[in-house]
Amino acid sequence: MSTKSFTTDFKINKKTSFKLTDALDHSRRVDYQIKQKVETVTDRDRIQKMMSSFIGK
Repeated sequence: MSTKSFTTDFKINKKTSFKLTDALDHSRRVDYQIKQKVETVTDRDRIQKMMSSFIGK
């Protein structure tokens, strides 16, 4: 399995700082709940089987 990583540089100036503060002032908190049954899997064999079926090996 391969991963791809990248970095982005951001430059902050007077114009973008005003836009950032405006966005923060007008943002609102989002509350969410997981509505599906969740099961914690710790067995290595079971995890391997799940990943194999997901990847297709």
